[in-house]
Amino acid sequence: MMQNSSYAPYLNTALRLLDEATALIEHLTGARTPTRKPDGTLVTQTDQAVDELLAKRLGEIYPTHAVLSEERTTTYDSALRFTWVVDPIDGTTNFARGLPIWGVSIGLLDWGVPAIGAVIFPSLHEVFAAEKGHGATLNSLPISTAADRRIDNQHFIMCCTRTGRRYRVDTPLKPRILGSAAYHMLKVADGSALAAIEATPKIWDLAAALLILAEAGGVIRPLGGSALPFPLPAQANDFRTQSFPLLAAANSDILAAVSAQVTEIGN
Repeated sequence: MMQNSSYAPYLNTALRLLDEATALIEHLTGARTPTRKPDGTLVTQTDQAVDELLAKRLGEIYPTHAVLSEERTTTYDSALRFTWVVDPIDGTTNFARGLPIWGVSIGLLDWGVPAIGAVIFPSLHEVFAAEKGHGATLNSLPISTAADRRIDNQHFIMCCTRTGRRYRVDTPLKPRILGSAAYHMLKVADGSALAAIEATPKIWDLAAALLILAEAGGVIRPLGGSALPFPLPAQANDFRTQSFPLLAAANSDILAAVSAQVTEIGN
């Protein structure tokens, strides 16, 4: 897959590690009982085990690279060129409660800019991947965002559970809440939805998914006065509590139309 770029070996490594993570998850079939982290979000033993596996394997393969992950190291070291960004289970609540929409995400940043992204959703048998400048794929087949330039009530907008608390969304698009920030972005990438709103996504939710979205033709804009997530600033930063509210869309026309229909509550 995508062998004509200097990033191709990294993408191939990420895809192999996703297979290893999936095998571990299948082995840990009973490790789904969640506990609450200090920020109130859920974590399972499987999240922690997958995080440990990926950090260990990346450290073995690329000892000079950094690893940024939800469950382990959350501080970005801007002095290092390459940083792997890992979300061991995106959609932990779904995973813990038995809904099949959850995945493992691996992205690689080159001086703070996404270079490769790979996300697997084992229960759905879907593997999304992208390499900067070389397009995006789903199960090794090219994908692109929807070509529609107008919105109507026959298309979807993906939303997170916090969207309604923070934004008024007055659009004919049909809302869908699937419980995984990465999956919401990737459903725009593969043309299933025209747009997606995430009110509180973290860097590990976005590192792989936004590159895949961009390589598929999608566009994003920040919400609520926030900054775009990438490139990461050239300074050390702890991303444990920092979020990046954003609106994603299939193309610039859809982005403009939906932007006009989203209002921050309280403003």
